[in-house]
Amino acid sequence: MAHEQFAHRGAIVRSIPKWVPFVALMAAAAPACCGETAGQLAVSVNIVASCRLSVDTATMSFGDVQQGTAAADSRAELGVTCSRQQPYAIGFDSGEHAQGATRRMSNGSAEVEYGLYADAAHQHPIGPRGSGSELRGTGDGNQQRLPVYGRLEVGRNTPPGTYTDVVRMTVTW
Repeated sequence: MAHEQFAHRGAIVRSIPKWVPFVALMAAAAPACCGETAGQLAVSVNIVASCRLSVDTATMSFGDVQQGTAAADSRAELGVTCSRQQPYAIGFDSGEHAQGATRRMSNGSAEVEYGLYADAAHQHPIGPRGSGSELRGTGDGNQQRLPVYGRLEVGRNTPPGTYTDVVRMTVTW
C-alpha cells in the first residue's frame, strides 16, 4: 500500500511540467473585454477673506432722560467676525430721521439730535461707509466685540415722548 501512495505521487509530480506553461499563460493574459487608461483630476480652491456682523440688531437705549438735561450718554456693543489679518471698516449711515449728516430720533412730531462715537470721550464720531470715520480693526478669525458710544442733549422745550431711529451698519473688507 505504501508503494501505491508513492506511485500516485509520482504521477502527479510528472504531470506538473505539462501544466506550468498553461498556468503561466493564463496568469499573464489580460481579459479580452477590459482595458485601462489613466487621467488626472485637478483639484483647487480659492479661499476668500470674509467678514460678518455677529450682532445683526444691536440696541442703544438712553433710558429715561429729563427735559433740559445737559447731556445723556449711552453705550451699545456689536460684534464682528473677520478672517485672520483681514482689515475691516464698519460704517454707520445717518439714520432714518437724519437731516444731512445730523442724526435725529423722532417721535413722529418732534426730533432729538444725537451722535454716535467710537470712544467714550465722544471725540471720534462714527460715519458712513467710505467717510474715513468708520469703526476700523483687523480680524483675528474670532468674534470681536466693539463698543459704540452715544450722546444726546435734550432741551427744556423738547416734548416728552418716546423717540427712535434706525441706523444701518455696513462692514467692508
